[in-house]
Amino acid sequence: MVNHLTRAKELRSRAAQYEVSAQNTTSKKFEECYRQLAENFLLLATLEEEYVQREVAARTAHNFSLMTR
Repeated sequence: MVNHLTRAKELRSRAAQYEVSAQNTTSKKFEECYRQLAENFLLLATLEEEYVQREVAARTAHNFSLMTR
């Protein structure tokens, strides 16, 4: 089973690595590419985190409905 929060942390780490690469390159084209990659990895990390939030909310609602029966 996938640990989504661990995955999000890994994606954020990779995004940070791409930001460093963007800062260190002398090529404007590669700088743009690295920044786009970083942006995409941050988006993926956010999606992973939001998935966990939705799952927790759904489980909480389900458990609450079971308790109120």
